[in-house]
Amino acid sequence: MDSDKAVVIFQPSGRRGEVPKGINLIEASRLLGVDIEALCGEKKVCGKCIVRVEEGHFEKYGITSSMSHVSEWLEEEEKFINPERREKGFRLGCVAKVQGDVLIFVPEESRAGKQVVSKAARDIHIDHDPAVKLYYVQLDAPTFEEPTADFERICRGLERDYGLRNLTIDIVALRTLPVALREGDWKVTVSVWNDREIIRIRPGKAEHAYGLAIDVGTTTVAAYFCDLTTMEVVDTVSMMNPQCKYGEDVMARITFHMTTPDGLKRMSDDIIEGLNDLIKQALANTYPPKKKVKKKKGEDGPDEFVEAPVEGKTYLRLTNEDIEDITIGLNTAMHHILLGLNP
Repeated sequence: MDSDKAVVIFQPSGRRGEVPKGINLIEASRLLGVDIEALCGEKKVCGKCIVRVEEGHFEKYGITSSMSHVSEWLEEEEKFINPERREKGFRLGCVAKVQGDVLIFVPEESRAGKQVVSKAARDIHIDHDPAVKLYYVQLDAPTFEEPTADFERICRGLERDYGLRNLTIDIVALRTLPVALREGDWKVTVSVWNDREIIRIRPGKAEHAYGLAIDVGTTTVAAYFCDLTTMEVVDTVSMMNPQCKYGEDVMARITFHMTTPDGLKRMSDDIIEGLNDLIKQALANTYPPKKKVKKKKGEDGPDEFVEAPVEGKTYLRLTNEDIEDITIGLNTAMHHILLGLNP
């Protein structure tokens, strides 16, 4: 190979080739046909071109990638990349210059030509039997003559009205129980997992519970946001599997684990981070989109955004607590890597 050139590989697109040393990663991406956001014209002020320099030997590609194979960190990057992300190899593409072989991962938010992952839910018959069910109970307030504790009181009500016995309770739910009972004037909706464990208590009568069914494929990941009470698929969000940078197929990833001391942990951390991002995306979609407030002439300060609801559309405005169940489907290798089991 020409000593004035270096191999650059971009994932998840898989584009690769030799580029002249000394050019920045945005220029390298253009030479190799990879679209990375660069709204400010490489003036180092928009922070849209954040990428990650991967560390380690990649057997499949025959290269060793390292953060030392790009130019030194510059002060301008601190505005967009915190110390924790810097430690993980995140850099601004317009700042980091190629000095040796590198494998670059381009996060979803930095991709200009967003890759469309088509994973629409099919309409098939499924017996409605969710793991999490809602039970509404009305209880009597405690008195000096009848001072039963809150947990025993709610268990007694669930057995009386629904025949549920020997229930346990999640510690997080237990902490919310006293307040929920009193805010609801002793009328509450209880979420029970597999008719065995209380996982949530809400004051008053709640009509809906939500869950996610996630398909982790070798190349793509899709999450189906479901209403557990109506069986409706509310939304579908998807992404490229962030493990693609270690190789496009299962064998390449197993090889990466076998040839890299912390390879399994890195791949596991990547998919967990990706799943969390999908959950955030699904929740964000339950709120109206935001638009930037136009500044007055000469006005400085940070940008402000306001909600811009679509006329006639209802927004659920859900939070993490509203996702009461998650089911993940994977092939054997993806399953082992997610759980940190030796594949």
